[in-house]
Amino acid sequence: MRASFVIAAATVVLAACTTGPSGTFTVNGHDLHLECNGGPGPTVVFEAAVGGDHSLWPIADLIREQALACVYDRAGNGDSSVPEERMTAETDVADLHDLMAEANVPRPVVIVGHSYGTLVAWIEAVEHPDDVVGLVLIDGTPPSGSDLLESVLTDDERDQFHDAFVDLPNVDFLASLDQAERYYALSPDMPVTFITATNSMQPWCEIGLPCDKMQGAAIALADEFASDHAAARYVKTATSHYVHDDDPDLVVSEILRVLDLIESP
Repeated sequence: MRASFVIAAATVVLAACTTGPSGTFTVNGHDLHLECNGGPGPTVVFEAAVGGDHSLWPIADLIREQALACVYDRAGNGDSSVPEERMTAETDVADLHDLMAEANVPRPVVIVGHSYGTLVAWIEAVEHPDDVVGLVLIDGTPPSGSDLLESVLTDDERDQFHDAFVDLPNVDFLASLDQAERYYALSPDMPVTFITATNSMQPWCEIGLPCDKMQGAAIALADEFASDHAAARYVKTATSHYVHDDDPDLVVSEILRVLDLIESP
């Protein structure tokens, strides 16, 4: 029932959309695929998790009456070219910043980031505050939190956990966490919503890790992050890591809330 409603709503919204900058743009030696569509209003850019591409953001269709929604593929994903060396959060930020300039994406923007995409969103907001006016961060792990998360693991489990990140295609995730740590000491001066999922660790059980203990640590990390950035809105939800798939209405409402705040501060 909800899926049918979402599809019907998206069809109506798309019928009223105007086309924004779209196509393939070359930045920093990468050919990046970008699609922007929507009605008049602020620009919202979506940042996927590791390995994700523009196809993972059907909720973008649900905000196109209120905003110009932009989805794109980072280097090595979707329809974008594969990088010669693995990317990091900082090099992905450089690509995003230059892509928006090259494609003439209307700025400033609100960035909606999921998982690894929250690192890119946060660093972009701290490095380029004139380009970003709001953030919606979906189940991202604060970079300094890996110690607490690993504290519930045995040595063998910790090695298994690390091994899952070592060979990720196109992205050096562990280096990205190290890079992001110093940016997370700063709070962007803009509306920020941080959404944390309370059932996000279940996949780790499937490879033999103690997901219940890991989930408790992950929630403690999110609580700590919220207390360190008291101006941010903090929302917990009983979903998997893919909050925007399990509860799209929640994510859309938080995006619209940020849009309201930037239009009527």
